[in-house]
Amino acid sequence: MTDRSSGTTVHGLAQCTRIAGVDLARGLALLGMMAAHVFDADEPSSVTTAAADWSVTTFALVAGVSLALMLGGKRARRERAAVRAGIAVHAVLVAVIGLALGSTGRADIVLPCFAVLFLLAIPLLGLRPWMLTRIAAVLLLVAPPMITATLADAAVPRPVENPTFATLVTDPSGLVIGVFLTGFYPVLAYLAYICAGLAIGRLDLTSVQVAYRLLLGGLATVAMGMLWLMLPLPHQQSWMVLIHDVHALGAAIAVVGASLLVVHVPVMARLLWPIRTAGAMPLTLYSAHVLVLVPGVLEHEPVVLFLSLVAGGLLFEVVWRALARQQQGPLEWLVGVASRRVRRAVLGPRGAEGPGSHAAHGESRQPTRRQGCRPASTVVAGSARPRPRSPHMERNDR
Repeated sequence: MTDRSSGTTVHGLAQCTRIAGVDLARGLALLGMMAAHVFDADEPSSVTTAAADWSVTTFALVAGVSLALMLGGKRARRERAAVRAGIAVHAVLVAVIGLALGSTGRADIVLPCFAVLFLLAIPLLGLRPWMLTRIAAVLLLVAPPMITATLADAAVPRPVENPTFATLVTDPSGLVIGVFLTGFYPVLAYLAYICAGLAIGRLDLTSVQVAYRLLLGGLATVAMGMLWLMLPLPHQQSWMVLIHDVHALGAAIAVVGASLLVVHVPVMARLLWPIRTAGAMPLTLYSAHVLVLVPGVLEHEPVVLFLSLVAGGLLFEVVWRALARQQQGPLEWLVGVASRRVRRAVLGPRGAEGPGSHAAHGESRQPTRRQGCRPASTVVAGSARPRPRSPHMERNDR
């Protein structure tokens, strides 16, 4: 069973579809990040660190998938320019939200990193899958030694806190270096996951065969990463980070493949519906749960706190969907409004009235089985990766 939820369009034109498995994968990643935020926040364990790593990697991969779906189908040049302009607006607004959340000091906010990733992904949207996979492979090989070498330079500034609006003024150069190389979530490393997601987004994600291939391919990549660890190879820092990144990418691909398979089972699809709907509004739910954590309520009762966050998020989903009659959360809706206005401005009067205009996020001119719709604001949420144990953070400590 594949869920197909219609999206609204301008002038009643072609509708779009959502791919349930993609939303499910994003919802699972959101739960993983919430759990990593709550459990062992002061002294992160290997379990919470692994959960946080998997969560942010899955989000980056799914972000690439969703961006590919947004530009799916045959479009005129102006339409593609309009979609790209909409993505740029999404990136700017996601950065604004991320900088605002960074001032809370409660968690390592990944939204600024994802905002930059969105901008960097814009020129990659038109590339063929084989080119995207090659770029991802090059980034996986190049990023670890570059980041390690940069961190080895004592003159390079080290990020201490999350980027904020004040950082833009007080230390703009340090902010740029931190976002791309030395931060908690270096863009140079995570861009490989975006490229892999862009390539996966070109596949027929409603196909059971494709889902099986993603699952098996992801598991094989994880096994390869584990095999590398057992080989008598030099365990330099850059080499260990490379193995970690490959392992994380394989785990994220396996999660996406498994999610795409599960939604074909009616019983499982119904049981996992709350998680799937959470995946349609991650920006809202992530931002809300970070704000809830700020006062420190129940911080000594992590199980109760986590269950309360999950229950509160699910309750909000039901109430919001009933009142607003839409799947997207309020932050996704606000970001989408700005994106639609920019799209209409790029398309112009004739484009906005012609058969090629679409107001819904990521809808295609002729909806097909392989295409879905999803605003850029729903493909990203912040990550709760604890600072001390992350492989990239370990580089900061060295």
